[in-house]
Amino acid sequence: MPVVSVCRAPERADFSTLVLRGLVEIGHYDEELCLELGLSYWISGSEMRLDEAAAALLAMRIALIRASGLDLATEPVPFVGVNQRVDALNLAAYLRGLIVRAAVEATCSADAIVEQALGILGVRERSTIRMRAG
Repeated sequence: MPVVSVCRAPERADFSTLVLRGLVEIGHYDEELCLELGLSYWISGSEMRLDEAAAALLAMRIALIRASGLDLATEPVPFVGVNQRVDALNLAAYLRGLIVRAAVEATCSADAIVEQALGILGVRERSTIRMRAG
C-alpha cells in the first residue's frame, strides 16, 4: 500500500517533481483515493493554484512523450474543461498510465523516464537515477 506523507516540506517544492515522482511511488493501485489525496498534497505542497494545474499536467504529458520517443500524433489527448478538480484528477490518472507506456517505449524504468521528463521540463533538482535498459 502506498504512503503519502502529509508533512509540509520546509520550502516550496516543484509541482512537476512532486507529481511525476509521486505517481511512480503510488503506482497502479485500485484505490483512486490515494491518487486524489496525492494530487491534493502535490498541489498544496508546491503552492500551485488549481486553475494552473491542468496546464502544468499537460506540459508533463509532452515532456514524457518527448523523453520516451512515443509518437505524439498517436498518443491520446485527455479532455479538459469539465471542472478544474476533475480535470486535474483525470490528467493525473492519465499521466500514471503514460509513465508506464513511456518507460516501456524507452526500455527503461519508470523512475528513469520521469527523471528524463523532469530534465526536459527544466527541473534543476535531479535524482541519481540513470537511464538504463529495462
